[in-house]
Amino acid sequence: MKMFICLMTLLASLNAFAFRTSDSKTFVYDGSQNSVELILRTEKTHTEYRYEDYTDTCTRTEMAGYRTVCTGGGSMTQCHHGPHGPICRTIPGPRHCYQEPMYRTVYYPCTRTRRIDFQVKDYDVEARVIVDVTKISPEATPGERINVILTGETLSYTATGSKKFFVVKKKQDERSSMNGSVKMIDGLLAVELIEAAPVLKAVKMSDIALNGSELNFTVGQAETRANIGFSLKVEHKKLFGSDTVLFNRELAQAEVAVNDTKASVDINKLGVELESGKYEITAKTFFKLKPDLMNEKQFGESLEASKTLVYKIR
Repeated sequence: MKMFICLMTLLASLNAFAFRTSDSKTFVYDGSQNSVELILRTEKTHTEYRYEDYTDTCTRTEMAGYRTVCTGGGSMTQCHHGPHGPICRTIPGPRHCYQEPMYRTVYYPCTRTRRIDFQVKDYDVEARVIVDVTKISPEATPGERINVILTGETLSYTATGSKKFFVVKKKQDERSSMNGSVKMIDGLLAVELIEAAPVLKAVKMSDIALNGSELNFTVGQAETRANIGFSLKVEHKKLFGSDTVLFNRELAQAEVAVNDTKASVDINKLGVELESGKYEITAKTFFKLKPDLMNEKQFGESLEASKTLVYKIR
C-alpha cells in the first residue's frame, strides 16, 4: 500500500511538470516592419487535491512527579530598646515551601495526514496575437521590445526598450472560441511610439508665484503640448480644525495660458476666492498618456513635476 502511494505521488509530480502553462513571445521593433503575428500555445489546468497518511513521531507531555520548592529564608535583624539603648539580634527569615509538579516529553509513533496538490489538464490553448506598432517620430529606433505572455488562457503584455520612446497602448482586443478540445484566442495589441525626450523636457516646472489672483510658473520648452496636462490644488491651511481643499482637479486647456515657457492660471476664474489666511497652492504638469504607458517603470518620477507655494493673506 505504501509503495502504491509513493508511485501515485511520483506520477502526479511528473504529470505536473509535463504541462506547459505559460508561453511568451517578443517582438523587437527596429523599424523594418510595423506589424507581426505571434503564435503562443499553452494548456489550461486546474488544481486538485488528494490526501495521504504517513508515519511520523509525535510528542505528548506527561507528569513525572513533584519537587519541593522553597522561597524566602535567609536572615533578618530584629531590634528593641533596652535600658542602655537598642538591642539587636539576627533571626532566621520566614520560609515558604510548596510542591511543584514536574513534566516530561514522551515521544511515540503516530500517523498524520497531509494534502498533496496536483494539476489536471482541462484543454489546450492556442493564441494568435497581432502586434501593430505606429511610430510618429523620425527618431532612429534602436529596438523596443514588446512582450506577449500567455498564462493558461490569459494574455498579458509588457514593454521595455531604449528609453528614447514611450510605448503607449492605443488598443487591446481579444476574442476566444472553442475548437474541439482547443481554446482559440485572437488577440490584437496596437501601440504607438512617442519620442520621450520632448515630453520629459516639457513636464519640468519651476519659479511658482502668485500675483493677485494670477498664478504664474515656469514650464519646460516644448514644440507641442498635446500630451501634456496641468492640474491645480488649492488648500486653505487652518490654525485650528481641519484644512479645507478649495480646488483640486486637472485643468482644461482653456484654463491655462502658456506662452513659450511661461504658464499662468487665473484662480478667480476657477471659482476660488483667496481671503485672509494661509494657503498652500500646488501646480503640477504631467504626461497625459501615463495610464496607457507600457514602459512606465523605465521613466520613474520624471513623467510629472510639481511646485508648491505657501501664501499668506493678512
